Amino acid sequence: MRITLLGNCQTKALAWYIQQLNSSFDVRWVCIERFLLTHWGPSPKFEGRSINVITDTQKAIKTLKSSDYVIFQPLKTETSENYNLVELKKHVSKGKLISTSSMFYQPKDPEQKLLNGMIERAEKHNIDIPAHKIIEKHGPKITMITKNHPEVFYFLELVREICAKTGWNYYSEEQHNQYLKEGYPFG
Repeated sequence: MRITLLGNCQTKALAWYIQQLNSSFDVRWVCIERFLLTHWGPSPKFEGRSINVITDTQKAIKTLKSSDYVIFQPLKTETSENYNLVELKKHVSKGKLISTSSMFYQPKDPEQKLLNGMIERAEKHNIDIPAHKIIEKHGPKITMITKNHPEVFYFLELVREICAKTGWNYYSEEQHNQYLKEGYPFG
């Protein structure tokens, strides 16, 4: 099964987690244009873990066309010329699209500006797995290193939601607990 992810650093880490679900999965992360100039974007390693990264646009489009699932964060045209939502829908003809939020959250902000922004974007883009719903469900268990770097519990719950949508098996309790201990990638 070919699974392709694209978006920010959160989806790059998510690619590693998806690969751990099943060794037969062919999981790739597409490095969008704006991250090609960063040190972390094109690198086949992310926070010490191997990720199958695609940096070439034509190879990425070919991969998207042959993917069974594409897990993505909706991108604006200004953010990505090749992988914005309109273009992505052209590239993915046979696979199933699953959208996730770009997580921006400050739990201690009394006005919850970032959370409200995520809710607005989720409604606007009809996000399949909105981050704010995971926050509502798990409350203070969702913690952040910085406003856009969630800790491991969020990633595990995001994977659980993806598994519920796809019918894939979630990790064993032992794996789940090991990943919680490891805290990849941001704590």
